[in-house]
Amino acid sequence: MSEATYPAVTTWMMQATDGCQAYLQACLGWQQELARFADLRLAENRRSWDALMSSRDVASALKVQQDWALQAANDYSDEAARLAQLATSLSLTGTTPAVHETATVIA
Repeated sequence: MSEATYPAVTTWMMQATDGCQAYLQACLGWQQELARFADLRLAENRRSWDALMSSRDVASALKVQQDWALQAANDYSDEAARLAQLATSLSLTGTTPAVHETATVIA
C-alpha cells in the first residue's frame, strides 16, 4: 500500500491531523484566557481588600465595596464575551472561509 494507492485516506488523515492541531490550539487559547482572567480578578480582589482594610469610616468602606462590585460585574461581562468568541472560533475549526465570513458578519 502506498500513498498513491489510497490518496483519499491519506488526505483524510492529513485533514484530521490539521483539525486536531487547530482544536488543541483553540483549547490552549481557552485555558490561557481563563488563567488571565483568574489573575485579573485575584489582583483586583486583593486591591479591594487592601482598600477595605484601610477604610476609616463606613462611607469609605461602602464606596470600596461598590467599586469592587461594579468592576467585578464589568470584568465578568467582558470575560463572558471573550469566552463566547473563543467558543465560536473553536466551533468554526475546519470550516470553509465562507462560513468564517458569515459568522463574523453575524457576530
